[in-house]
Amino acid sequence: MSNNTEQEILTQEQNLTKASQRLDIDALDRFYANDILFTGVTGAVCDKSSVMDEARRGLAERGQAGTAVTYEKEDLRVVTHGDTAVTSYRFTVNFRIPDREAMTNRFRTTNVWMKRPGGWQVVAAHTSKLH
Repeated sequence: MSNNTEQEILTQEQNLTKASQRLDIDALDRFYANDILFTGVTGAVCDKSSVMDEARRGLAERGQAGTAVTYEKEDLRVVTHGDTAVTSYRFTVNFRIPDREAMTNRFRTTNVWMKRPGGWQVVAAHTSKLH
């Protein structure tokens, strides 16, 4: 597969990371396909409305006074197949709520990207919590 496609996907993942860090609802809405199949850390399968509701809930919680959050992505791997690509990476979320102990959670995510008329979108994703 061309390095061009791989570079496009790396750029998309970088932009998705920025949107996730900021909980940019409009950007996340563009990245996630309307027909996305998402499996979360609990094993529940979700549709786009559930994914977007969770992002909005996270944004509201982050808005609480003094809540600090960091989101770091590492070990990003890409495999491309024509107009489809699969990425896998680890990410760590650190957050602190005032008057509580800081918390760190680590996850691994796999995204399936598909090139559609409007550009690349995530059509399937699976996130697992790492221990």
